[in-house]
Amino acid sequence: MLYNISVKTNINAANTARLGILVSLGIVLHILEGMLPSFFLPGAKLGLANVVTLTILWRGNWIEAIEVAILRIVLGNILSGNLGVGFFLSLGGGLASLGGMFLSQKKGFSLLVVSIVGALSHNLGQLAIAYFYMKSQSIFYYLPFLVLFSLPTGLLIGYLGKFLVRWEEKIFSPS
Repeated sequence: MLYNISVKTNINAANTARLGILVSLGIVLHILEGMLPSFFLPGAKLGLANVVTLTILWRGNWIEAIEVAILRIVLGNILSGNLGVGFFLSLGGGLASLGGMFLSQKKGFSLLVVSIVGALSHNLGQLAIAYFYMKSQSIFYYLPFLVLFSLPTGLLIGYLGKFLVRWEEKIFSPS
């Protein structure tokens, strides 16, 4: 009976593996997106790594979503060599996004709307951090452009999130 492992241990191990895979996916997306040029606006990115946080949150576990979001932001920035202001912009935006998505999900909005709210919240969080660093209100002139950019990127991440939710259910649901 040396190899008798309880069901609870197997579930915990499977969940740890699932979260590890999702953190890894988030880190890879973070690094890949960092290699892409900014689209339309200086510094604007699609937010591809946020699809992982959206997926976990959509599955109903906000504690795991917080853990994975922080891990992917910290590790992604370390691995990409971005430990300056960009790290704090990423962390502030990521946590604001998570908060916005959590609140909108609790209100019963669809995955696409939750994703758009996440994109808007991310931009607001980043603007708050940028204002903290720059101490200039002129940064807020960028807000209307970021809001407009949030809509298509939020939709894109929402659609990708639908696929990732389905994939995760297929791969990690007990059969």
